[in-house]
Amino acid sequence: MGAGRASRGRVGVGAGVVVMSLLVAGCAAAVDPSRPEAAATDRAAYDVDHHGPHPTGMVIDDGMEVWDLTIPPTTAAFGIDPDDTVMVGAYSSSTPGGRPVRFLLPGGEVVDVRANEVVFELSEDDRAITSRATGEELSPAGRFFDLRVDAPAAQGAEAGVAAYRKALQELGLPDDTVSELQEQIEHAASVDPLDSPRVGVSASLPKTDGFRFSVSTAFRPDRDDPTFLLEFHGAWDPLPLS
Repeated sequence: MGAGRASRGRVGVGAGVVVMSLLVAGCAAAVDPSRPEAAATDRAAYDVDHHGPHPTGMVIDDGMEVWDLTIPPTTAAFGIDPDDTVMVGAYSSSTPGGRPVRFLLPGGEVVDVRANEVVFELSEDDRAITSRATGEELSPAGRFFDLRVDAPAAQGAEAGVAAYRKALQELGLPDDTVSELQEQIEHAASVDPLDSPRVGVSASLPKTDGFRFSVSTAFRPDRDDPTFLLEFHGAWDPLPLS
């Protein structure tokens, strides 16, 4: 399933991101997989659509959808049916402005977003990917878990830049990629939007306990009013094939 691994470069979302330095130990207690009925009832308030087993790594805490990403990634934790042809655990909603979602990250950081989509994906490959030119291993064999979170889009260049800058600040990341984004916006004014692919920038937190979390924004060049898609993305180090 090498195609799944090719998508690992995607990075994650969130217009209106709030990041707090809380102790995971104090929040992890909220993730109680023994309440699937209550979780399902609470999610229904936001019309969340999910097909698959109840995720053991998520709970609804006082109206907030909470995902514990400090635990080892498994199909059970993310509500992925391992018997499906495409191993995805997707949680979709169309509530205006998104729904409140919290992620507990390794290292003790907590990230709050308004999300429309929370998508976990598992891909497997029994062979390593190597460079034909050098023979260097580009990606090992194993099981790969990824996370993508889509938040409500930001409309217009000013709003798009502001949302990305805020996300960087709240994640404690440098804002050097903001100037790169602004240059792309200026260049887009002279580009035919029909002939240009989506462009954007991204930045990542340092990897912690085998998990990397990043933020990105992307837009399609448009002379009038571009739409900026802000995402969060999580990726775990590959696990051994079972």
